Amino acid sequence: MPTMSRVRRALVALAASVPLGIACSDPFVPDYNNPTIGDVVNDAAQLQGQASGLLAGDRERHAFQILVLETMGRDAYRIDVADPRYLLQPLGQFSPGAFLVDFTWNSLYQTIRGAQLLTRGVDASTSLSATEKAAARGYARTLQALEYIRLIETRDTLGVPILSGSGTLDPVRCKPAVLAYAVALLDSAAADLAAGGTAFPFTLSSGFTGNGTFNTPTTFRRFNRGLAAKALTYLGFIDYARNGSVGTAALQSALTALGESFASETGTLRDGVYHVYSTASGDLANANYDPSVYRANPKVLADAEAGDLRLSKVRRDATARKENSDGTIASDILFTNITGPTTPLPILTNEELLLIRAEVLWGLQRDAEALALVNTVRSRAGGLPARTAASLATRTDLLREILRQKRYSLLFESGARFVDMRMFGFFNELGSELGGGQLGPRVIPFPQAEIDARGGILTCS
Repeated sequence: MPTMSRVRRALVALAASVPLGIACSDPFVPDYNNPTIGDVVNDAAQLQGQASGLLAGDRERHAFQILVLETMGRDAYRIDVADPRYLLQPLGQFSPGAFLVDFTWNSLYQTIRGAQLLTRGVDASTSLSATEKAAARGYARTLQALEYIRLIETRDTLGVPILSGSGTLDPVRCKPAVLAYAVALLDSAAADLAAGGTAFPFTLSSGFTGNGTFNTPTTFRRFNRGLAAKALTYLGFIDYARNGSVGTAALQSALTALGESFASETGTLRDGVYHVYSTASGDLANANYDPSVYRANPKVLADAEAGDLRLSKVRRDATARKENSDGTIASDILFTNITGPTTPLPILTNEELLLIRAEVLWGLQRDAEALALVNTVRSRAGGLPARTAASLATRTDLLREILRQKRYSLLFESGARFVDMRMFGFFNELGSELGGGQLGPRVIPFPQAEIDARGGILTCS
């Protein structure tokens, strides 16, 4: 495993590979007009540093994006009177110039650019075998696709640029095109991983072996297929909130991808790929561990089913009550699923994949199978009795049951609650947190530097 200091150096090198925006004071805004040409990967140490840097880049903002989306999804708060932005923007209105906006954009494009550079450098290498090149490309393109999935989770119908590295300002592409591109990247990566031999030419973090095994091209491909299923599910329900329609072909493809992933009804629910954290000098701690400011939204307990074992993820403590400056937001509910600064955070778990499968089956009107999966999670994760078809009066009731299980299974470890409520047309049910009937944002806007670079023209194509 690479040393912690090497991982940190790799992250710095990755950030340096994205040129500084000439007209912007933010040093992390990608300059699409001046792409950096990738170097040849000359040796194993260079490849290890670049591969570790990609993972470190995604890890850097993973906890932050969870916090922002869980706040927007009405499950989490960061209550700090000295810094009210963590409440006022995700629950009220984002400022395009705010760091909450920048950080869910810039670091993602850094990783995308790093993946492009790694792929280019590997292809130009004379020191790697064809098998090693395939394994490295499959890894890089999988992480590249992951960043596009994350970008769409935050920007949704705004769309985002697909970074070409062509030296031009890339157009903003609409959500269907971005998701289709992510799926194409994942499919290309899956083919490379299948040809990638028995081992990567670099070492992955312990987050790929701590809960299942995903550190070889073959086993990493199962993670890749899980991400493909997630992107295809987003594609399949892309029009659902607007007109109630589903994309059957995309959902069928999602089922195929799930069959090649690590989804297993009998497997360990917490198996999956995780980001790991450390308090060692030069490394990164889990930023979502701070009992002095993080609280669960009271709706987490109010909406829960009695006896749900997943409520062990939170604990009410009257002495821990926190409120914002005007008292409109308050909570005395602590998160207990993040026990310290080194608690790993999942990127994708078996539990999430099973619930994605339930969503897909519901979309394909295979309700009995969807309900069976829901009951598997209810029993195994929640210790709850099975629901019967008769107890669910409508198909919408079944969908709500799927989303309830997903909410509590992924509490404060994913932004799924917000994404699902928006995707299925339930956004307004999240309610107003700040008063005045203000529902809050449906999307995170483009950063101000990006808006300025495009002359304010952000229409997607």
